[in-house]
Amino acid sequence: VYEGNETAIISIDGVSGGGASESGTQSETITITENESAPTVTLTTSATSIAENAGSSLTLTATLSGATDSAITVALDTSGTATEGTDYTDGSGNIDDITISAGSTTGTVNFTPTDDSVYDAASNETATIAINGVSGKTGVAEHGTPQTVTITITDNESAPSVTLTTSA
Repeated sequence: VYEGNETAIISIDGVSGGGASESGTQSETITITENESAPTVTLTTSATSIAENAGSSLTLTATLSGATDSAITVALDTSGTATEGTDYTDGSGNIDDITISAGSTTGTVNFTPTDDSVYDAASNETATIAINGVSGKTGVAEHGTPQTVTITITDNESAPSVTLTTSA
């Protein structure tokens, strides 16, 4: 488990016996050097495409290369032709940041497409999810930059047709 360097201060509380006494305040600070490398975070998705009307979700997973003694928050940004909150959510709103609990190596958030009744002229839309920052433990960072996944949301509506009629 990555903890980072730690320090300890050793102090003399008191001296007794044989007429011995402490000469001033005696203490030493020692550093315990971390022998593990700071973990890095990668971002993956359970699939790279999903139908708008799938009725299910994909899973976005942030994975640490090693556990830490602190919870890690992986901040996410979204971009692409699909709009967060309109074309997809986490099931309850915008895509939340991912939290990896202390001692664990993975955290997840859902990616749920929203079925609408609008024909998208491009037929498919894309959502790009990227790591925007990693916090919770000094030294922990994303593995390479940028860590992104792109998901294609396939449209289920047919192109509208126009019929012209004449009247006498």
